[in-house]
Amino acid sequence: MNDPAPKVRPLEAMAVEHEGQRMVALSSPDGLAPGSALVTLPAFYLITLMDGARGVEAMCLDFKRQFGQNVRPGDVRRLVAQLDEALLLDNERYRAARASAREEFLSQPERPAALAGISYPADPKELGAALDSLVAAAPEPEGGEARAIIVPHIDFRVGAGMMARAWKAVEQARAELYVVLGVGHSLTDEFFACLPKAHQTPLGTLPVARDFLDRLAAHFGGDIRGQMEACRAEHSIEFATLFAARLAARAPGAELAPVILSFPEMVWDLEHPVFNGERVDRFIEALRLTLAEERRRVVVVASVDFAHVGARFGDGERLTPERLAEVERDDHELIAALVQPDAGRFLEVIRRINPRNRICGFPALYALLSAVSPGEGRLLEYRQNIEGDMENMVSFAALTMR
Repeated sequence: MNDPAPKVRPLEAMAVEHEGQRMVALSSPDGLAPGSALVTLPAFYLITLMDGARGVEAMCLDFKRQFGQNVRPGDVRRLVAQLDEALLLDNERYRAARASAREEFLSQPERPAALAGISYPADPKELGAALDSLVAAAPEPEGGEARAIIVPHIDFRVGAGMMARAWKAVEQARAELYVVLGVGHSLTDEFFACLPKAHQTPLGTLPVARDFLDRLAAHFGGDIRGQMEACRAEHSIEFATLFAARLAARAPGAELAPVILSFPEMVWDLEHPVFNGERVDRFIEALRLTLAEERRRVVVVASVDFAHVGARFGDGERLTPERLAEVERDDHELIAALVQPDAGRFLEVIRRINPRNRICGFPALYALLSAVSPGEGRLLEYRQNIEGDMENMVSFAALTMR
């Protein structure tokens, strides 16, 4: 029997305990797959072999060589069918579902709140009270009013308190425009996307600044919508809109300009029609020009996390205190280039440490440094969130910039 060689698409993997057994939960960063697929550790190893080059028989042989145990072709085929059903394979079935979801999303006049009732309360009163409580509990900001803030986008249940610390620093700004620079976790076809849709939140709908985005497109000299469907379930924008909507209720007329970015640290070395340094520089310059001519009160928000290390992110060994200390030193080297803003220094550090630390937020941070040219920054808080028994870690920070 000639089986097609399955190819798994980029996924998020998380180690979990299920009925006393160590397993891996697989999910789709684009929010397209319904829920997640729960697989055993041996099955997860097989999934790592699904690169589109190996057939079922080849995977069985590789498993035998690696572990000295047989795996039956029928079991591998059932695993492939499970992944296919969950839309986790890169195949025609997934692409058809993705195209359908894209058309449905683009036809909607507003972006729905994808994570309401999941990561944060969907009830307006409950959410409003929670945000008010978080901001009230945050220390009073020092150093004057901030022009820009850096906030985490880790799950709201983990990072909301730190988000509130930074947002409290712009509470009195009465901003008329929030330019949110997020991370395109599911961008694949373009390094940026700007979504010209109002954003729904339980606290009300935040209008989009179409004029700002139109001028950004004019300065860029091309379409800036990019892979707009990547914004469909993008939490780095959604969490920021909650705090922005809270403040917008006190300053009616405030608008949102959402931008998501994702590109590799070596983009300036690539010769690619889409992912290349010239286009990145041109987009960031267009953003700088658009911000410079803006007459409204603007707050720029970089919604980012820092390092991603551990088994979930492809590291083969369990984390150690020494590895976590190394990551913290690396993160603080980056933070130093934010506190004393230096885009060139920041990029030098990123190119050195990103291959081992996977700092998803660096494109948004680099855009902030290059397009806003902020004054002195202030670190409010830094944290490492460890999952399981030293299995995975995501670091994040909150800063204000004048």
